Amino acid sequence: MTARLSRISEVRTRMRANPALLLLALLLVPAQEASALPDLVRTLPNKITVVVREVHTRPIVSIQAWMRAGTRDEAVKDRGLAVGTAQCIMEATSERDPGQMQKEVYALAGTYASDAGYDYSYFDLTVPAPSFVKGLKLLADGLMHARLDGPVMDLALGRAKGLARTVLADADRAAVNTVRAQLHEGTPLVSPLAIHEHEFTGITATLIQRFYRDYYVAENLTVVVVGDVDAEDAVTKVGAAFGAMQRGKASSRSRFNERPFEGPRAVLDRNPPDTHGAAVAVGFRAPVWGSADALALDILMAVLVDSPSSRAQTRLNSGNAEFLRAAAIREYETDGGTVALTLAVNPDSLQDAEGALLTMVEQARSTPVTAQELDAAVTSVLLRDLFTRADQSGVGRATALAFLRGAPGSDDVYVRRLKALRPEDLIAVARKYLDMKKAVVVEMGPSDVMNRFKQSDLERRVREKQAVYVAAYRGGPQVTASGDAERQARIDAALKQIPAKAESAGRGRVVRTALPGGARLLTSEDHSAPLVSVALYFMGGVRYESDKTNGVTALVREALLNSYDPRGKGLTYRQTLGQMGKLTSYQDKDMWGCAVTLPSDSWRDALRRMGSMFAHPGLDTVNVDATRIYVLDELDKWLDDDQAQRERLIFPTKYQISGYRLPALGSHRTLVSMPHSEIEDFYRRFVVQQNMVVCVFGDIDASLAPPAAEEAVRDVSTKAFRPGTVAQEGDFEGFREKWELGQGANSTVALAFNGPPARSPDIPALYVFASLLSGPKGWFEQYIIKTGGAKGANAILSQAMDECPLIATLTVGGPLQEEDMVKLLFRQIKKAALLPLHGDLAPDLVYAKTLASGGYLMALDSNPTRALQYARAELFGLGIDYPILLPAKIEGTTSDDLLRIGLRYFQKDQWNRAPYAICETRPGGW
Repeated sequence: MTARLSRISEVRTRMRANPALLLLALLLVPAQEASALPDLVRTLPNKITVVVREVHTRPIVSIQAWMRAGTRDEAVKDRGLAVGTAQCIMEATSERDPGQMQKEVYALAGTYASDAGYDYSYFDLTVPAPSFVKGLKLLADGLMHARLDGPVMDLALGRAKGLARTVLADADRAAVNTVRAQLHEGTPLVSPLAIHEHEFTGITATLIQRFYRDYYVAENLTVVVVGDVDAEDAVTKVGAAFGAMQRGKASSRSRFNERPFEGPRAVLDRNPPDTHGAAVAVGFRAPVWGSADALALDILMAVLVDSPSSRAQTRLNSGNAEFLRAAAIREYETDGGTVALTLAVNPDSLQDAEGALLTMVEQARSTPVTAQELDAAVTSVLLRDLFTRADQSGVGRATALAFLRGAPGSDDVYVRRLKALRPEDLIAVARKYLDMKKAVVVEMGPSDVMNRFKQSDLERRVREKQAVYVAAYRGGPQVTASGDAERQARIDAALKQIPAKAESAGRGRVVRTALPGGARLLTSEDHSAPLVSVALYFMGGVRYESDKTNGVTALVREALLNSYDPRGKGLTYRQTLGQMGKLTSYQDKDMWGCAVTLPSDSWRDALRRMGSMFAHPGLDTVNVDATRIYVLDELDKWLDDDQAQRERLIFPTKYQISGYRLPALGSHRTLVSMPHSEIEDFYRRFVVQQNMVVCVFGDIDASLAPPAAEEAVRDVSTKAFRPGTVAQEGDFEGFREKWELGQGANSTVALAFNGPPARSPDIPALYVFASLLSGPKGWFEQYIIKTGGAKGANAILSQAMDECPLIATLTVGGPLQEEDMVKLLFRQIKKAALLPLHGDLAPDLVYAKTLASGGYLMALDSNPTRALQYARAELFGLGIDYPILLPAKIEGTTSDDLLRIGLRYFQKDQWNRAPYAICETRPGGW
């Protein structure tokens, strides 16, 4: 789906991605890989289409509404209607005030996102499977009973304007609007990448109400449900939830033919308000979505710009580039589309960048594409597309797109189609589509710069330079290009092999295998997308560090990744694994390791490389010293983050005796002065097979994992795991207090009460206790933020191996309110410890359990996070079923359980609190 503006309203405490970056990701990707064949397609009596795909590998459901209402349906004078209307959905209803819908989604531990595109507007509410019906009713209510008055519209357009400013902040993005306006004049494809803020001024509540009434009707709605559901039951529930959907006329999707375009057309344009920098862009009409040519052109764009070894990146790396960065915009629709190459440049270098861009286009048409370029580009595009498929929402989007565009199952064979490409295909599509006679060249920059140029001069330079490059590159024998018929037949051959019905994604069962050397292997089959997460985790972390070795875990972890891969042709493991997939390293108080998520045909190679990295690291002084600089730089970034420092201050307060008081990344003193021998000793003690958990989760044959894992870690030491003594915190009475000065105008208070080890049977009730205090319906919201006027409050259970403290935080404006707010905070904790949750308080217990169990289940939404949680359970000795059993135990928590743990951990009696630690960060001027 081609996005114009995207609302990513993550209503959980975490954000999946920066909204602007996610928007650009949606703009840049074509079809995504997934098992796109639905299990069931049904048309309800009121003409709503329901598509269901069962994915039982994780306890999550993505409920998506795809409304045939996009920028294609706007008049030029009414641009912004589609995104304005989409932004209003889920904001307020006839019975819910603005913001209440988001709070109710958060109360289910769910996430919400919306996107207004060319042919559809899309709404996704992803929730834990037990909350499927509640989430479905929320989405149905938001769509059927949207409140579209002035105040709601103002909120919606405010978000739309903010996203527009983000997308069009730089000239290299804004220039694409001008490209599209020239290429597609008189057709719906002319709609811009994002409309400028001032263009929203013509949007009124009356226009939005009319657009909603005309297009948000049952005949235009497709509801897609993907996740841990029964297909028939899901259809029944969708029918009940959307039974009262307003009826109307289905949107017309009649085809249109664009007039032939004559170029090159050269345009000088000035930066719109709030757009910065300068750019030169060239754009061309593109083939339709899903076609063989679209796939080939997509890979060609990666050869030119996107892959790590692309021609543009190579030029930048040389230090002689005429531009600051390069980008490729691809938009493929069922009606056609646009591809554009853009260069962000110094305003004084616009004319120099012209030559670089036109040279790149001519070289694409006239010079060979090497096998290495093709392989790197295919890998780059696969990684880009497949990672958007890692969670349940991504599975749903892929299923919906393939179905709505009339090609269900096409994404099942997407990888095979890409890998059928040959270098001569890229030459062929370059000659077919990157034709300067059908191109638009745009130069955009600040007015004071552009006023010095003339349109006629740009047109002349483009013609002259193009003539020179044609003469230079087209002399002599021409590079071989494939023919249209042969290319399309070869690339599309896989489409004839789409299975007749959906492949089962599996059940998400995790199997534990003990390897001969003592390592433990966890495997889980999940065929919802061709992705595999490979991870190696170890016990370790700050809990095992001392004042002299603080930061050693970070040094060892990063030194391993910075070691040279013997099969990497001079590259480090960080580089080779990063080129194969999405590489992440991890560390907390108790465990550390790294993981890579990559296409499923590469997991064994990745596992071998990771095993080699841990068995034969480069821990020489040169690598270690280089790693010290790397970690010191990360430490400086962390220390400069005021919010991060406020969040971490509870730990040096709470843990004044144990090693937990130490910062995770170490200190400048220890990172610089730590002897090399200490680093080697830590590696020898902790990187042993008895302390290793290997995870392989995803699109695999689980029977192949044990021999592959055994081979991969064979050279890792089989010595006994002896981590040494660990500092333990002693008992104390009363409280400990610490305060510091911070930036900004706010005061931050952090409060911690001691908690039991992770194995304790009290853990489920402690999760409920934290949720009873926190969240949109929690007591902090009810009594501190609303009543007291605090700016924010939260409570979490910090689950660790031998101690799981409850940590509450509070933010107030300056220190003047601080004392009263802290008293109010303590009062809520006392209530939870002393008041039975019966009668009027019974709903609060239900809410707390829903949020606590749902929050944990949402942490299992992707295979990387599933692998981490199961590895944690294994390392902590909690058992293979712990991630499944914990939510059930949370749901079984009673009021009596909360009273019992309350008097044990938080409130000794009516008057005396249990020992606690408190930490305050006040504005630096006080």
